[in-house]
Order: sequence, then structure tokens, then C-alpha cells
Amino acid sequence: MKQLRKIFFTILLIYFSQNCKAQFHPQVGNLGTNAIYKDSSIIISWATSCTVKRGFQDITNSSLGYASAGDSSMAIGIADGSGVVSLGDGGEAILTFNSPIKNGSGPDFCVFENAFDSGFLELATVSVSSDGINFFEFQPTSNTQFTTQIGPFDAVLQADKLSNLAGKYIANYGTPFDLQELASIPTLNINSITHVKIKDVVGCVNCNNKTLDKNLNPINDPFPTAFASSGFDLDAIGVINQIPLTLNQIDDFKNSIKIKYNTEGILLTNNFNDKITFCIYNNLGQQLTTSQLEPNSSIQVKEFINGVYLLNFCTSNLSFYEKIIR
Repeated sequence: MKQLRKIFFTILLIYFSQNCKAQFHPQVGNLGTNAIYKDSSIIISWATSCTVKRGFQDITNSSLGYASAGDSSMAIGIADGSGVVSLGDGGEAILTFNSPIKNGSGPDFCVFENAFDSGFLELATVSVSSDGINFFEFQPTSNTQFTTQIGPFDAVLQADKLSNLAGKYIANYGTPFDLQELASIPTLNINSITHVKIKDVVGCVNCNNKTLDKNLNPINDPFPTAFASSGFDLDAIGVINQIPLTLNQIDDFKNSIKIKYNTEGILLTNNFNDKITFCIYNNLGQQLTTSQLEPNSSIQVKEFINGVYLLNFCTSNLSFYEKIIR
């Protein structure tokens, strides 16, 4: 009888050690979630530029090539749940803003993915920089089991077992991040974050390239996803706390961009001291083209026919829109 009691309590100990790990904020629709909806009034701006370094569709089979769905421009501006850029296994994106993000009360920014199912989640780690060179990571935690690989179509992940991992929430809901967590890092200015890096989690629990959480445990997520849309699908980054732009900064930028109509279309000239990215949208909000323009250079845009268009001009820390009628 004493031996049976000992076995019983051992089983209970194992059970509670596996099921009573610190749990985190649950999925959208559940009490206690901290997901932020894309139209929330606490979001005051969005990323204005993005560069992407793609990862392989399947990091264990490089012959399949790199992820290719979407492009970097799709991570700029408001989250819409559809226009995304796929990073591939271990791929990364670095985003900048019209003004640096600062530490405030509560979360300071949020990251959006396009998960269509509350259990099929593709995850990413998040790092920030105040100089564009040195990045510091929000330490991720995954309490998902890592003895059995989650398959490419398995919708089994639970948001309340994940912390500091972008992509834990369904489409149109952002995962929030609080810069206060990084306040002890002496070389990071949490009141002037200029760059945010999103890096796809390689969710292969037995691969050499697997992503580990802060406890050095593999982070298990769907693998392999050997498609053009492989890996984390970045939709947007919303800014909650930000250093206000001065009127002089905005005016100087606007006055440096020249728009000249001619018989071929529109001539755009950049007299600003920084490279700009411009995007052109039609009156339905559909993006027609995007391009980059070096300082002191011009480009002739010929895609226009008669109609109303919206031009977005942005640098690493400034952005404005201009409505034109052709």
C-alpha cells in the first residue's frame, strides 16, 4: 500500500509539473487576453519602411528555394490581415517608423500576423534597437511540448503557453510588447527605439537550426511549411507610444519632395537628405507601385491614367501622404 501511494503521488507530481507551468495571456475571445485590435485607438502610427531577408521555404531542404509570398511594402502601414510578407524559415524583417518608439505606460508597440486559425500559429521573435546596429531580444517563452513535432497543418498551438512571441494571436489582432522589460540593458535607449526586428521561429524541434526559448527549450510550431508563404507572415507593426514629430521636421520633409506633372505622367524629385520610399495607391486603396528614390534624384512615373491617387512618401523616421488628381 505504501508503494502504491508513492507511485500515485509521483504521478500527481509529474502531472502538475507539466500542466501548471506559468501560463500567459490567452487567445482572442478569452478572458485575460491582451491582444490589440488593428483599429484600436491606442495605436497612433504604423511602420513606414521595411527591409526583408528571406529564409528558405524549408531550412532542411534548401533546393526548394526561398519564401517568396508578398514583399516588404506589405508590412508598411495599417494591418489588414491579408497583404503580408512571408519571411521563410529563420527569415527576418527590420522595420522603422516616422518617429522613434518610446517606453510608456503599458505596451509600446504590437506586431500583427495573419493566422486564420487560433491553433495554427506561425511565430517570430522580436528585437529592438536604438541605433540600427545593436538589437536586443524580448526573451521568448514557449511552454508547448517539444517531444512531438507539430506538423505543417496541425492547429494545436495555444496562445496561453506563449510569451514574447509575435504571431500568438489571430489575424487583425496584434501581440503587444512592453519596452520596460528591456530597461536594464545599459546600451539600449528604450525611449528612442528606431528599429524593430522580426525573426521567424524555426519550429523544427530536432533540427540544428531550431529556435530556442529563454529556457533553452525548442520552440515548436508548424514545420515544415514548404510553400512560397513559408514562415512568419508579417502584416504590420502598430506603434502605441512614440516621440512626437515636430512641425519643422514634417514641413522640411514635405518641402523637399517635388511633384511635377508632365505629358508622360508625374516626375518625382527627392531633395531630402535621406533615401525615400514612395507608394502609389488608387482611390480604392489598392497599391499600384512602390519604389525607392535616393537623395537628389528623380524618377518618372508613367503608370497614371485619369483618376484620383494617393502617394505615400516615407524615410526611416518620417512619412506623409499626398492626394493627387490626374
